[in-house]
Amino acid sequence: MTTVNRLDLVISILFTLVGGYVLAGALQMKAMPGMAVGPGLFPSVTGAAMLLLGLVMLVQTWLKRNVLPPQEPLYDASVNGDDEPETLIDRLYNPLLLLAILAVILFMPVLGFLITGTIFVVAMVLLGGGSWLQAIIFGLIMTGLTYALFVYGLRVPVPAGLWG
Repeated sequence: MTTVNRLDLVISILFTLVGGYVLAGALQMKAMPGMAVGPGLFPSVTGAAMLLLGLVMLVQTWLKRNVLPPQEPLYDASVNGDDEPETLIDRLYNPLLLLAILAVILFMPVLGFLITGTIFVVAMVLLGGGSWLQAIIFGLIMTGLTYALFVYGLRVPVPAGLWG
């Protein structure tokens, strides 16, 4: 078994165990009377998904345990035109993403879900290389759909901010 396969095996086992632990804990949560959605819904979904995906990764890793990794790269970057130099936005993508998430956490209680969510989605589309028009349209649609899902579908309140 190669080092990569061992690491995949350890990660898949840990992911499966943590998923099972989260699911077991979420199933112990008691719902409050009169609430359509109990406090254990999202942890249950998360734990079940972690458990299932951990098991899938475990099976895949086990089946590939004796396969040696390829010695040559699967493709030549220069053939596909991927040999462009890394831009500043490429190097700053992860720090900017982290900053955007922190900004959402800080500004959501003040500005509310609709404003903060739209700004965040617009920023992510622009950061990913989209145009301003695409970013604004996508931001408005996705934030509206997410709002409707939480407020009307799941009956989970979101921060109102300036609207409240």
